[in-house]
Amino acid sequence: DGVFMSVLVNVVALGLISLTLDLPPWSWEAFGAFVIGGVIGTVVGRTAMLRAVRLVGASRSNAFMAATPAVAAFTGWLLLGETLTLLEFIGAAIVISGLLWLVRARSAGSEQGHEPVPLLHYVIAAMAPTAFGTAFVFRKWGLERFDSAIMGAFLGAASAYLIIVLIEAFRGKLGDRVRENFGNVSWWFVGAGVSTTLALISQFTAFTYLEAWIVGTLQSTQAIITLGLSWIFLKQHERITLPLIGAVILVVGGVVLISLPD
Repeated sequence: DGVFMSVLVNVVALGLISLTLDLPPWSWEAFGAFVIGGVIGTVVGRTAMLRAVRLVGASRSNAFMAATPAVAAFTGWLLLGETLTLLEFIGAAIVISGLLWLVRARSAGSEQGHEPVPLLHYVIAAMAPTAFGTAFVFRKWGLERFDSAIMGAFLGAASAYLIIVLIEAFRGKLGDRVRENFGNVSWWFVGAGVSTTLALISQFTAFTYLEAWIVGTLQSTQAIITLGLSWIFLKQHERITLPLIGAVILVVGGVVLISLPD
């Protein structure tokens, strides 16, 4: 439901804005890149991210999201020829170390009377940064051939929403999904759609000026923001522990190292 409604808001908002733009010459190569980026990032990445929030908590799932720049750096090196330095490799290793520490800390719940989080749930959490990092590179590649951040974001979101609708129709749940989302509108999901629309516009615009992995690096700082917001608003659901804080600090430290100039 969260993906269904939030992506719909993305499509409507970005589509309306696109109607006001003067667009560059059309490129089918860019169109394909935006579609692939939208499906990988929005369908796979956002679904995995939202599912991970439900399974392991917002703070832990966003700690995994800090691995996005490491994925973007490697994929950008393969597809875009973006350079990787020794510091970036070291930073990626620190990020992975932080995530491994986070997984090891999953047993802390059982020590405090809670069930430990199954390893499969962390695998789902790890799928999100993998998808997002890869999508960053395809979006950057598309923008190099069709320089319109808004239209690129719209094409990606529209393609993703089409896939979501087809999947729900194939499962025979499209009618239920429509009734659940419009019969009793979840304004939290609508708000998430508005927020992610602004995030997509910012992200695509940043690709015009920065390498894909740098955009991923800056975006990964959401782990710190989410940690604070979770403590404020989700106290009944989130357990902020020292291992969690230490893992987030280690992951963000690795991200900072990746972003250091040569």
